[in-house]
Amino acid sequence: MSDNEQGHNGRFTLKSWHVIVVIIVVLVGLIALYIVIGRARLDRRLEALRAAGYPTTVAELAEYNKLPAGTPNADRVYMAAFAAVAPPLDVANTPSLGTAKWPDRGKPLPEPMVKAISQCLADNQQCLALLHEAAGIQDCRYDWDWQKYATTGFSELVDVRHCAQLLALGTIYHSHSGDPNMAVRCVEDGLRLADSLRRGPALINYLVRIACVGLTLGSLERSLNAAAFTEGQLAELDKALTAAAGTLDLTQTLITERCITIETCRDPFLLAGPGQDPAPRMLPGMTRTAIADALNYMEDCIEASKLSPPERLTRFREATKKVEDLSFLHFMIKMLAPGLGRAGEIDARVHANIDLARTALAIERYRLATGKVPERLEELVPQYLKEVPIDPFDGQPIRYRRTNPGYCLYSIGEDGQDNGGKEKAEVNRGAPYDWPFIVTR
Repeated sequence: MSDNEQGHNGRFTLKSWHVIVVIIVVLVGLIALYIVIGRARLDRRLEALRAAGYPTTVAELAEYNKLPAGTPNADRVYMAAFAAVAPPLDVANTPSLGTAKWPDRGKPLPEPMVKAISQCLADNQQCLALLHEAAGIQDCRYDWDWQKYATTGFSELVDVRHCAQLLALGTIYHSHSGDPNMAVRCVEDGLRLADSLRRGPALINYLVRIACVGLTLGSLERSLNAAAFTEGQLAELDKALTAAAGTLDLTQTLITERCITIETCRDPFLLAGPGQDPAPRMLPGMTRTAIADALNYMEDCIEASKLSPPERLTRFREATKKVEDLSFLHFMIKMLAPGLGRAGEIDARVHANIDLARTALAIERYRLATGKVPERLEELVPQYLKEVPIDPFDGQPIRYRRTNPGYCLYSIGEDGQDNGGKEKAEVNRGAPYDWPFIVTR
């Protein structure tokens, strides 16, 4: 072999595949560095939340929501009440728990309905007594178990709703039967039952709680159409509604929901729920992105929840729009955000409905004192209301108009349109409507 050939063979010849290998190695290194940096940044954010006392895992959430040692807990009494529920025998003539529809406001209950409800309440005497006993215990925390939820769901939520329907049934029945004292008791027990979900671990608990408050307010509206309450009874109801509004804390709910959302990003199986196929697990890099997205979005929602309406609703919508504008790579938060974003509107609605009910109670107290309903809501201030409530959907005072007889109070609702107090049942499907509280006497 010649010297030239040896020199030629001894030199390194750069080929295209060498370049490709180098590029691949560099890219892999950059990706690894990006993952490491991103994981470290995410760990710091989670550690900051823990340092501030906020939960980031289900185990931490259990500690965060537990009752202080020695605190009386109403959960066992409520569980006994749930076990004592007796379904109505005459389903066709029983509203709420059956298939019957309530008559129009102010109309008497048909005799078959009176008989069916009376029988249902009699069959549930033990349940109602236990619900009243539990209502007298200040705190409640159910033994929530995520492992159980994966197979059976939170059965307590269904039980709470059934008992809320039973209490609403009792409220209306006693009002029509001339026993407003028992009607007041049922309203108070219904609000306390809803409050028993306060320490629930997820947004779904808050939504069921709001639904139960709505059932109670609906029964109160019908009761004001059916019976005349005393000043003392009306003041007692106002106190109960004020207390209920004071414990509805969306900010705290979102803090605990943030923990559930983080855990869902770690394990999408939590999304499946009972009887559903588990969602596929994500790659580590995707998990980190999902958790970071969840932290960003939940931080926006938590900050929005601290604002006064209607700015609160605007900020919730802006946060959800920000998520909608993300690419498909952020699919987890894009899947979770719509449901979370609705929480702001639902929370605004329940507070508006409580304000409508409290204003109606103030009008009834004014009527007792003067023999007439007020021309303007300002006449209720300051003796019966501290101030005229503000509609959270537009920042204006809640609407009020006198009818013949009676009056209509209403919030304009999520669409932001004033439709004159028309309720959903009055309009065609898909047409705009308001959220009214109507008394027809």
